[in-house]
Amino acid sequence: MISRMPHVCVLEDDDAVRESLGWMLERNGYSVRAFSTPNDFLLSAELDQYDCLIVDAGLPGLSGLELIELLRKRAYSKPAILISSMNPPRLDERLAMSTTTELLAKPIEPAALLSALRKVVGPRCHALRT
Repeated sequence: MISRMPHVCVLEDDDAVRESLGWMLERNGYSVRAFSTPNDFLLSAELDQYDCLIVDAGLPGLSGLELIELLRKRAYSKPAILISSMNPPRLDERLAMSTTTELLAKPIEPAALLSALRKVVGPRCHALRT
C-alpha cells in the first residue's frame, strides 16, 4: 500500500491561529488547506479530499459544531476535531451526537493536536514527521 501525505482542512477565523496551525501541521508532514469562514469552506470544491477537519467552535455565521452537524446531515463522514476556548453547556453531549472525534482546548498544544490527528487519520495516510 502506498502512503500519502494526509490532507487536513483547518477552519479558524483568527488569522494568527489559522496561520500557526497551518505552519505547524505542514512542518509535521500534513498538507493543509485553511478557511476563515464556514461559507468559504462549503463553497470549496474539495470537500471530499480532506482526511480530517480541524474546526474552531467559535466560527462566524455557523458555529464549528453547527457546521459539523450540517456536514453529517449531508452524509459527510470525514473525522473532525473541534477546537474551543470554552466549553458551552451541553457541548459534550452535542459532540457525541455529531460524531466529532475530538475536542481540544485552546490554546492548542501541538503534541495534543498531532496525537489526535494520528488517532483519527490512522493507517489511511502517513505523516512525514511526527
